[in-house]
Amino acid sequence: MDTLKKKKQKLILRPPIVAVLGHVDHGKTTLLDYIRKSRLAAKEFGGITQKIGAYQTEVQGRKITFIDTPGHQAFEKLRARGAKTADIALLVVDACDSVKPQTVEAIKHIKKAAIPIIVAINKTDLPSANPERVKKDLIKEEIVVEKYGGKVAAVEISAKTGTGVSDLLEAILLVSEFKEIKADPNGPFTGVIIESSKDKRRGNIATIIVKSGTLRVPNEFYVFGSDKDTVSLEKVKVRALFDEYGKTVKEAEPGKPVEVLGFNNIPLVGSLVSEDEKLSQGETVSQTKKEENKAEGKMLKVIIKAESAGSLEAVLDGLPKEVQVIYKGIGEITENDVTFAKTTKAFILGFNLKPQSQLIKFAEDEGVKMRTYNIIYRLFEEINDVISYLSKGPQIKILGKAKILQEFATSEGKVAGCQITEGRIVRGDKIQLIRREKVVMEGRIREIRERKEKVNKVEKGKLCGITIAPQFDFFIGDMIQSYSIV
Repeated sequence: MDTLKKKKQKLILRPPIVAVLGHVDHGKTTLLDYIRKSRLAAKEFGGITQKIGAYQTEVQGRKITFIDTPGHQAFEKLRARGAKTADIALLVVDACDSVKPQTVEAIKHIKKAAIPIIVAINKTDLPSANPERVKKDLIKEEIVVEKYGGKVAAVEISAKTGTGVSDLLEAILLVSEFKEIKADPNGPFTGVIIESSKDKRRGNIATIIVKSGTLRVPNEFYVFGSDKDTVSLEKVKVRALFDEYGKTVKEAEPGKPVEVLGFNNIPLVGSLVSEDEKLSQGETVSQTKKEENKAEGKMLKVIIKAESAGSLEAVLDGLPKEVQVIYKGIGEITENDVTFAKTTKAFILGFNLKPQSQLIKFAEDEGVKMRTYNIIYRLFEEINDVISYLSKGPQIKILGKAKILQEFATSEGKVAGCQITEGRIVRGDKIQLIRREKVVMEGRIREIRERKEKVNKVEKGKLCGITIAPQFDFFIGDMIQSYSIV
């Protein structure tokens, strides 16, 4: 009990991380620019900020971190990698236009992220502004503001003149305090990558928002990210840290965004980072389990679009109970639908629709399965066929096998000298260690060396040195079997 109390005492309020979403031209960028410029010490930094994807502002001695990425597609991309980046979503709605299609899309993504929402009703300085209409229209999307008995804070602002912006920032701090957004600055470092790129002069760089612990130069940490079936793990030594003004900093505490130099490869946006190799994996597994639990009792997640309300109702009425409809709508299938399907690992079903060739290619590139139908019973037949297949449960697909021929001891642990007997072995693969035809451990490929050189992949017949994680006592004659779950 005493130990638990000590751990709790280390937690302190950290700056909330806020993602700004909404319909195009409703004033997201204008609002961010006003907050940034009004809070800058222009005389010190010349009023110029470095574009690193996020920045901090200070209000009443408290800091707020804004993710400065354009629109909800970028927000959703972060979630697609399994990372819950934002603590609070700020939905910007034009007081003249009210709720628009992209507003609805943004609300859908915010609900999926399961984070608190604050509504900023913008452009209230214009003669045609009607904030009450916005509040009433939001009720149709199940967003009920405090005035109408709900729990969602709505603040009327003008991003152009600055009216109400201070009240908005205070609302963010109030929600942050109520939700008790805390972190341990002295604990293990963890964070999320929100931007990454290659700079001709500085090499591979990434912007990290620190979630807990403190990142310092020259700390080392692991990048743990995934894209479809490929898992990547990289160890990074921090060469330099820069804040949003391009100024060199020595450390970054929880909630702070920093640009980091020291990557061997360009990391995936949304990748988790941690100084604890096991912690990185743990967070990823935990996030995956949360997503799976949401669909308990369901076997197939689908997004359904139809050309009319009548057609949509007919499709919904005929779906078997094993199908979970995570989104339904009338009209053409869009890129946003594809992005949402990728994030939630859902199928897209279209009825009496004909997607454009560019959209079909986009879905293929994103690994999203999309089918369209003109005959309703064909749709139901194929859905039932898929459910019948899924009822057999997850299947293991063997990607490669390696026989352990030798054992080497190094300063970093044991290395297995192997020959690839089937398929291929890739760094980051999930693996099973087989002994006398029994699985004795599960882990992944941490590193592969071929003639002392680090490689990402080895093919059948090749000799190589393999390091597996976690460390395990293997023996000569054991088999390393890489696999994926289908």
